[in-house]
Amino acid sequence: MYNIKIITDSGCDIPAKAKLKNVEILGFYLTTEDGKSYEERYDISNKQYYKILENCTNIPKTAHITMMRYGEKIESLVRDGATDIIIVTINKGASATYDAAVMAKTMFIDENPDSNVRIEVVDSNAYSIAYGWPVMQADKMIDEGHTPQQIVSYLKSEFARTQILLSAYSLKFMKKSGRISAAAAFAGELMGLKPIIVMDHGETNVVQKGRGDKLVIPALIRQFKERTNDPKHYIIGYTDEEYGKELYSACEKELGVPPMLAIELGSAVATNAGNHSIGIMYYTGE
Repeated sequence: MYNIKIITDSGCDIPAKAKLKNVEILGFYLTTEDGKSYEERYDISNKQYYKILENCTNIPKTAHITMMRYGEKIESLVRDGATDIIIVTINKGASATYDAAVMAKTMFIDENPDSNVRIEVVDSNAYSIAYGWPVMQADKMIDEGHTPQQIVSYLKSEFARTQILLSAYSLKFMKKSGRISAAAAFAGELMGLKPIIVMDHGETNVVQKGRGDKLVIPALIRQFKERTNDPKHYIIGYTDEEYGKELYSACEKELGVPPMLAIELGSAVATNAGNHSIGIMYYTGE
């Protein structure tokens, strides 16, 4: 008999209203330029964070989930009867979170040599809801009686075929975070260029540069349709509610079906793309 639990981080952007029975979400710690520290999801809402971004001179700093926090959560779940723990992390290429989870697993095994608890650490190789959505489905799979091996296999398969297309209406935060140079940001703002970025297998690349705010959503949808063989299953994300509503309506009109979910993008994306950004998560044909 399995008692499976999943631990993930707040970079997954799973909506706070989601009812998850088997998933624990550890929040990244955010430190603002005035020295205040917040645990994402619990001490500060996304909307509050967007307001901080709007007014800041220096972008907030994000701290990865530490080995100690993972260790404490593992111990807690084991005390409550967990037999299998699956830890899903944000892309390890951009955060030390994965390494911390692996060290916590090793520490638990070393300190509990007689324990039969099985721990699997999975690098999502992704950002935001591109790993949050599969985790939400894995939560249901646990209730349906799937084995730990089946759930891990499902997660790895899903992570391998999800992508996110993202665009920002302002290049200010991409410049501040170092995603683009100051010169490129200046030229882009001067010419009204809005980059379309694909987030795929842990890497981010500019795939198109549109000119003018009105062309951002059509360009985003066009890129999405070119990159997926499953245009009926997608999720939209935003850091600006009005732009999010525009994207929702445009996608529903163009694709014939509404998104499976509309979410607020969390700090991992918002800090780099800014508080006027939108995105689409979808499946590739792989």
